[in-house]
Amino acid sequence: MKNVVELRILGQRLVVRSDEDKNYVRDVEGYLSGKIEEVRQNSKVVATLDLALLTALNVTGELLKAREKLESIERKSGELTQMIDRRLP
Repeated sequence: MKNVVELRILGQRLVVRSDEDKNYVRDVEGYLSGKIEEVRQNSKVVATLDLALLTALNVTGELLKAREKLESIERKSGELTQMIDRRLP
C-alpha cells in the first residue's frame, strides 16, 4: 500500500507516494533539507534551481563514495572469508 506524504522542499509543496513508511520519507526530507542548507551556507547561489542542482551533485557524490567504500568492504570481507576457509580443516 502506498503512503502519501506531503513535503516542503525549498518552499515547494511536493506530494509523494511511496512504499516506504511515512517517517522514513520525512527522514529523507530532513536529510535533503539539511544538505540544501549546507550548500546555501557554503555558496553564493541564490537561484532555487541552481541550489537544488548543486545539492543533488553533492548528495550523488556522497552516494558514489559510499558505494565505493561498501564495495571495498565486501571485497575485503570475501578475502577474509577465503583465508578463514583455507585454514579450517
